[in-house]
Amino acid sequence: MLRQSATPTADISVSLDSRPLYAGDTLDVEIEVTPHVSFMAALGVLRLSRIELLRVDSARDAVPQMMLPGRRGGRNPGGPAHIDEVFAEEAALEGGVTQRYTVRLRLPDAAPPTVKGKYARISWELSASILTRADWLPAGDGWLANIARGRAAHCGQELVVFSSSDAPPLDGGPLPEELGATRRYRNLTLDLSLDSVTVANGGVVTGSLSIKSRAALKARELRVELMRWERSGSKQARVIEGSEVLQRPAIIAADEETDWAFRLTVPDPLMPSVLAHHTFVGWQVRAVIDRKLLPNQSVSQLLHVYTSP
Repeated sequence: MLRQSATPTADISVSLDSRPLYAGDTLDVEIEVTPHVSFMAALGVLRLSRIELLRVDSARDAVPQMMLPGRRGGRNPGGPAHIDEVFAEEAALEGGVTQRYTVRLRLPDAAPPTVKGKYARISWELSASILTRADWLPAGDGWLANIARGRAAHCGQELVVFSSSDAPPLDGGPLPEELGATRRYRNLTLDLSLDSVTVANGGVVTGSLSIKSRAALKARELRVELMRWERSGSKQARVIEGSEVLQRPAIIAADEETDWAFRLTVPDPLMPSVLAHHTFVGWQVRAVIDRKLLPNQSVSQLLHVYTSP
């Protein structure tokens, strides 16, 4: 529960159960209003807000970022940015007497999860307000009446929305059936296999790497990396969240097939795979043959990371 004193007319508090929240869930919200003095409340509104940051390098970049779909805005797959529910209208509130209201809201089915990255930021907020109408301005539904409403009380709290393991991946289709990827070069074949393509934050990715070489190979090292990339508007970052060296130096004989098992840990912060209005977060496992001065040889597999309580 979060409580905030509002000057000069009322205290207001909002509370809801502490169960984990997912897209499509219903919220049963309890609101308590305690006026300092008696007054007439024009409107009581509960608002569920989705706040998604759009990061741009300059004001000149802002318009293109908002017009292109997917990567730079356009359609809004997460539903409306605000959902309002009126819980009181033209209500006489008596000073010192607590009024209680119960309001039910529903998260959109396509609601993106909470994301807290370097650039990618999506948050959810639940807020309640009591609005009053000034006596010296006209009543009604016109614009003059709307600007006459003052905020007598307000409070808000942040909600964490999680993503489920069966959520669709970034392209909106079904999760991939293949648990690995293969890449063929002139003298060798890299075969990356994962035990699962879905993993929770704080979980572990396990799998194996197989290399079949048609010629003798010597490189600086052979490693497996867990990579995350995020983007918001024109700002983006690629981060290697974890790696495991399988062999250093990497020496593979000709006409030989060698297998390695690996284990990588996904960090715990709220960074699920997501494609939202201005936000993208993606994960992949990549096996790399580091060949010093020569171009690296690699194979990668997309990973679906979901958040859990």
